[in-house]
Amino acid sequence: ARAIWGFRPQTIFCLQLVTYFQRAAMAADASSLVARYGAASGEPTHSAAELLRSEILRSHAPNNIPAALKGVEIGAPALTKKAAFEGQSGAIAASFDACQDAGAARWVLTLICDMLREDSSCFSLFEEALGKQQVNVYEKLLAVVTRQGTEQYVADKAAWLLSSVIGNAPRFFTEAEVRGLVETLQKQGGACSELGVLDALVNLLKADSFRALLWKMPGVSETVTTVSAQNAPPPYLYKCIFAMWLLSFEAEGALNLQEDILVKKLRDVLVHSRVEKVIRLSLTVLKNLLGRTAFAEQVVELGVLEVVQQLEYEKWRDAELYDDIRDLACQISARVADMSNFDRYERELKEGTLKWGFIHSSKFWADNVLKFEQSDYKAIKMLAALLHSTDPTTMAVACHDIGEFVACHPLGKKKIANLQVKERVMELMGSTSAEHREVRREALLCCQKIMLNKWQDMDNFPQ
Repeated sequence: ARAIWGFRPQTIFCLQLVTYFQRAAMAADASSLVARYGAASGEPTHSAAELLRSEILRSHAPNNIPAALKGVEIGAPALTKKAAFEGQSGAIAASFDACQDAGAARWVLTLICDMLREDSSCFSLFEEALGKQQVNVYEKLLAVVTRQGTEQYVADKAAWLLSSVIGNAPRFFTEAEVRGLVETLQKQGGACSELGVLDALVNLLKADSFRALLWKMPGVSETVTTVSAQNAPPPYLYKCIFAMWLLSFEAEGALNLQEDILVKKLRDVLVHSRVEKVIRLSLTVLKNLLGRTAFAEQVVELGVLEVVQQLEYEKWRDAELYDDIRDLACQISARVADMSNFDRYERELKEGTLKWGFIHSSKFWADNVLKFEQSDYKAIKMLAALLHSTDPTTMAVACHDIGEFVACHPLGKKKIANLQVKERVMELMGSTSAEHREVRREALLCCQKIMLNKWQDMDNFPQ
């Protein structure tokens, strides 16, 4: 080499060393990009599209790339990319037109999505395109998602981009367009991955004006609430919890949120997941929902307090997470005390309508049974009267509670006998009405408790 090029061996070694470090740096960049775009979640790697415009990109669609973007590196800062779009009128529309080519679509969509993720102020580019320039963003991006042969990565990016624009600028879109996008995403055999579909649905939920419409659509709530807390990849699980967080800001009663399902899912997440950002967001969702009576009852009944308290004994890197855990545990404890209040039970009796809840649980009766002695067992007399209600649920709950009183109070059987409750319970046990299925079951259990106590008393008789 020295004879041919005139280099000394030391110089050649230095050049080889520089080349080695350059390749190592490029490999590190590629690994970083793979991590960013979720190769672990099943998406194909596409580092070439993020690192630079490749020769194949230039040769396939040189004229379709807007002139303003030809000098922009794929990893450039968001402000640099934004300036490039602002520097040429119609750059947004031209970029979407370029997406007809697969290679160009991969590069352009990656550039735009990265820009929006880094700086949300860049959505102003699309507001201007939708408003002043009258660019049909919906039609152009939906065509990319539905185009036959579109690779999964490109479809996911196009769906993310379109749903993000709708979520941030909903006034430019109609309910029919939102329905059309959701139906396209959920269509079997579609190009998008499961995570890509979820990403798009979460973006759409960010729009207040479309949230109620979206949640009522078939399959949307199931996508969010049926996620496996134990087996789902952390990015997918986090997105589902993020969707619940968005829903937690809706006014109480505005959406059919199915409190028991959501609370069970959040509890399962706290039990099985140990990803800090997933735990932190789950705690925030519970805190937001705790002010709603229906959710608070489910939180208390499903034993979420014990699960939250257990988290304090785990090892977390973020010290502030311990404060969040203790704060939520205190709030749930306060709700438990409030919902275990005997006065609340009396208020329900006075209303004349009973419904299943924490104040009809075994724990409530164990803690409060002696309070039923107040005012000559007034609450028990009111409870016995509700056995004659016309509401099946009220009668079922009344049977259940009488059974709990008999089992928990030392004089429960005698007081019930004085009120001649057993006869009415046996009548309900023999009811043939189709609406009284739950009533018959609770009446049977109640009668069993009364009779069980009778046989226990006989054990004390002298032989």
